[in-house]
Amino acid sequence: MARRTVFDEKVILEKSADFIKNKGIQLLNARELCKYIGCSTQPLFKNFESMDGLKGKLKKYLHDYYDAFIYKLVDKKDYLFTISYAYALFAYKEPNIFKALFMTDLAGSRTIDEVLNSSWNIETIHSIPVQYNITKKQAENLYRDIRFYTHGLSCQIACNSILVNEEEIKKLIKDLIEKLKKVI
Repeated sequence: MARRTVFDEKVILEKSADFIKNKGIQLLNARELCKYIGCSTQPLFKNFESMDGLKGKLKKYLHDYYDAFIYKLVDKKDYLFTISYAYALFAYKEPNIFKALFMTDLAGSRTIDEVLNSSWNIETIHSIPVQYNITKKQAENLYRDIRFYTHGLSCQIACNSILVNEEEIKKLIKDLIEKLKKVI
């Protein structure tokens, strides 16, 4: 008797991430995903009830993957640069996952204040005054400007509209930090 493959939540999330990595989120739908996984839609809807249910859990799964990538590169002694570089490097190494997390409806919408006050950015912002000997307000402005510059750079990298290597990414971010420190 042939062994039956179990398509539980974990397997479906892993395969969904692999699908996005290889094909992009724009092609993700129940039929294409199940064809990719090699199952009917029954395990998908049994585990997630709907595509929205899958996407909600998939967003967390992909964010956990992103966080693991980022935190391998972050050095809290140079937090602003290393977290910015890690973000851009993620776009360079994982363009389809980057686009899914940061360039689609899956990302959601936030105000600038929500970005600056999100728990994952507060620690970086709090490290900046100490490292650069500037005020908290100057640190927020520096972080904001570097964050949005890095996001724009990362989007261009992920979409292949700018061709850079890892050293050029580092230089672009470091140069901007140095320039902005002088004018804040």
